[in-house]
Amino acid sequence: MEKEMIYKSRGFSSCINSAYHLMSANMKGIIRSTWLPVLLMSLLCGMLVILYVPNEKVVAFALANRGLYLTLIIVGVLGILLCNVWLYSRLMSMLNDQPRLWNFKRVLLTFIYMLGIELFVTLIISAAFFLAIRATGGNPLHFLIDNWLVVLIVFVLLVIALLPFYYIVMRYLYDKEASFWSDLPKTYETGLRHLGIIFITTLLTSIIVGVIAMVASIPLGILNIANLLSFLGRLNGDPATLPGYFQPLLFFTTVLVVMVTQYIYMFPIVVYLFIYGSIEKEKEERHSWRDRDMEERHSWRNRGMEERPQDESPSPSNDTDPHLPLQRLN
Repeated sequence: MEKEMIYKSRGFSSCINSAYHLMSANMKGIIRSTWLPVLLMSLLCGMLVILYVPNEKVVAFALANRGLYLTLIIVGVLGILLCNVWLYSRLMSMLNDQPRLWNFKRVLLTFIYMLGIELFVTLIISAAFFLAIRATGGNPLHFLIDNWLVVLIVFVLLVIALLPFYYIVMRYLYDKEASFWSDLPKTYETGLRHLGIIFITTLLTSIIVGVIAMVASIPLGILNIANLLSFLGRLNGDPATLPGYFQPLLFFTTVLVVMVTQYIYMFPIVVYLFIYGSIEKEKEERHSWRDRDMEERHSWRNRGMEERPQDESPSPSNDTDPHLPLQRLN
């Protein structure tokens, strides 16, 4: 994938539009490259759903084989995490043309780094609220009701503080020379400076992906609700109302829904790639204009002129992507 296609000034709508065209033009190649981790992840999710949903047979199995039941849960969760790393490393290999092993390491490190940051932030916020609740009488519900504005402001500030990491993470995944921790102060400042485009693009992308994923998940939601209602009814003495093939139906529905939604969730990754490229291009243009302006000032000073003619302002960057489909991914 040519870097010239990524490093281009774009607005939020153009980033979303470019991501849509790139994925739609290369969907067959994406599926061909990622179908195995998606399939394994879907099977593991199906297994966890069967183990988690309320069912007399599952409960009896868990009580009789607690060690095996716990082992299956742990294997399923760890397997899903590894499949996620495998999946997104495959996707990034198509986007940045780096070896798959290199991308696997980068994606794995990114998961670890972001997990550590999220745990640290969660601990800080939890400790602050715990101390605040204790200082106001020890009732969490009363604290939230009486201080809802403070809670809202803290939540908004937390969201704003975390938004630059979309740029930081994508830069780390795409740029071979990037370093996560060493470049963090500089990249975080850059992310804050472009908070507007990151926020509005994240908001619109989340709405689009959320609605599509919700529609795709409707069959699974219906089955889970039916199973829950049937289980509660049986606890009250009602007869079983679900057919004998319900558990296999629930398993295969989960597999299909997870497979579909995983490809839906890839879309924001591509969107953030174009946001990263737009920010980098803007930085390059700004530095280039600043260097040229300094050279011209130095040139006029050497000629002994006190003033120089007013330069024409740089022409605004074209925010349209003239003709997509974009280049085919490898």
